[in-house]
Formats: sequence, C-alpha cells, structure tokens
Amino acid sequence: MAKLDASRHPEEIAADIIEVWSSVETALRSLMGGSTLSGQALIRELRSRELISLDQAHCLLELQAVRERVDDTEYQPTQADIATARDAYDTLQAGLVSQPAMAASAGAAPSAPTASGTTPPASGAGGSPAAVYVPPPREEYGRRKRSMLLGALLILIAIVLVAGGVYWYEFRDGSLPSDVRDAIALYERGQPEAARTAFTRAAREHPEMALPHLYLGRIARAEGDFAAAGNELKLAVGLERQSAAALNELGAFFLARGTSFANQGRPDLATSDYNAARRTYVRSLQIDPADSTARGYLGCALARLGRTNEAAQWLQRAGSGPWSACATQGAAAPTSAPRGP
Repeated sequence: MAKLDASRHPEEIAADIIEVWSSVETALRSLMGGSTLSGQALIRELRSRELISLDQAHCLLELQAVRERVDDTEYQPTQADIATARDAYDTLQAGLVSQPAMAASAGAAPSAPTASGTTPPASGAGGSPAAVYVPPPREEYGRRKRSMLLGALLILIAIVLVAGGVYWYEFRDGSLPSDVRDAIALYERGQPEAARTAFTRAAREHPEMALPHLYLGRIARAEGDFAAAGNELKLAVGLERQSAAALNELGAFFLARGTSFANQGRPDLATSDYNAARRTYVRSLQIDPADSTARGYLGCALARLGRTNEAAQWLQRAGSGPWSACATQGAAAPTSAPRGP
C-alpha cells in the first residue's frame, strides 16, 4: 500500500494493485478459517456470515473491480483507482481492529433457563444459591454426544485434507506421469534429441498437459527453430492460460526471436517482438506478482526497447539473476526448467 503513488509507472501501479488484492483475499479467507472462494463469491460469503460490514463489502467490491481493470495490459491505473485501493484497505483494517474491542466490551451472557423454562433468580444477600441445579434431560445428553462426535469427525477430515495438501505440495513433481519425468531427466542430462522424442511421445499420451509443449518449445528455441517453438508454446499457453510458467516461456521466445531479428538488421521486427515479450511478462506478473524471473526479464525487454529507467526499476526488484546479462549482452534465455502444471 505504501508504494501506491500516481507518480510511479502505470505497470508498477498495476502490479502493486494486483499484489494488494491478492493479500486482501488471503486475509479474507483467514477470517473464515480457510476457503477456496475468491472474488465476489468470497465477499458474499463473508457478508452472509456477518464477518464484514456492509460498508466493508462495498469497498472490497470496488477494489476487486479495480483489480479486474488492471488485468488489461493496455489500461493505465488512475488516481481514483489508487484512492479506491487505499479506502478498501483502510476500511477493512479499521473494521478488523475494532472487532476485538467490541468482543471484549460485550456484556456477560444471560443466565440459562432451568428445566421449567424460567430464568433462575439472583443469589440472595448471603450469597447462597437461589436455585438448585437441574440436569438436562436425557435427550440433551444425546444431542451433545452427537455434536461432539460430529465435531471430532470434522476435525479429523480437516487434518487429513491439510496433510494431503502438504504432501501434494512437497511431492507434486512425483505426481507427473513416469514418461514425462523420464523426458525431463533426458533434458537435464543434456540430451536434447532424446528429450525431444520423449516429450513428443508424452504430448501425444497426455494431450491435456502443457509441460511437454513447454519443453519442446524451449528445445526448438535453443536450436533457432522459432516456427516450431512458437507453435509449441501457443499450444502450451492454450492449455494453461493462467500458467505463469507458460507465459515466461513465451516471453523468452519473443526475446530470443527479437534478438535474432536485431542481428539480421531488421529493427522493426525486433522491436515488435520486444514489445510482445514486455506484454507477456506483464501478464505473467498479474498471475504471480512475486515471480523474480518475470520481473527480471520484463526489465530485459524494457532495456531492449530503450526504456532504461523502467528497466532498471524492474531489474532492481528482481534481484540478481541471468536477466542482468540479458539486459546488457543479449536476450539470454531462462535456464531454469519450466514448472509443472
């Protein structure tokens, strides 16, 4: 929030707004104890549970609308968009800070009624109890027991789901089909021809997977076969439109082809490809704002376009990496392997 300022470049403002909304969504999900909901559905659910006020809900919906507008890479955030983001953040923060104080100042709960349905009177002056405790009927014990069993079952299910999620996250590469893992091993051992054959076979066996096409595109790009590389990456992005890894590979393709055009003395085509790389890395950052690779190579693309000040800012945000050489010596391709789906 502190970085949001109209004096900064529109692309930086857009990236910050996206990052703010992502953090706000995480905070909203934590109010519910965790949830897979997002956007308007998440706000509606929080409002129905009265976890946020009507005013907070309206501010959050306005912030989400700003977040959707900056998805368009041609859209330039305005001062009003920045003010909307600040208002939503301040309103949500003020409401959350006030909740503990409200809870602490709430009065004591009313006395429970006795079995006869009346509220027991207060104790007498001597402090002796004014009513004798009457145990609840047998049906009440049955309901309590069922509630306890149900609660224990829900907790057990939650533990299993969390454990399963942790296992998937830690060992997700192991969930790849064996033929895809074998193809990746060939690529990492420096056997591109054998890897190409294996990835081509894997792409036929698993037409829903983008990963084989990402590797095929990278192999073709390294060989200077930009026609084949472009076709493979087009298939990959079509299969996983919200994949930052696929977009990063596509951006690397545009950078490499632009460099090839520049070396051929065709600056118009080179500039077109550098612009395409810039737009592609911006789209990648909209999906994963913390991706250093996308930040660094966005800086490289901006440097190739002569936008040195903006390039320096993105390179600084990315930190050290191969993109530094890309910005000064040539459009070096990313060397890390594409991530899985």
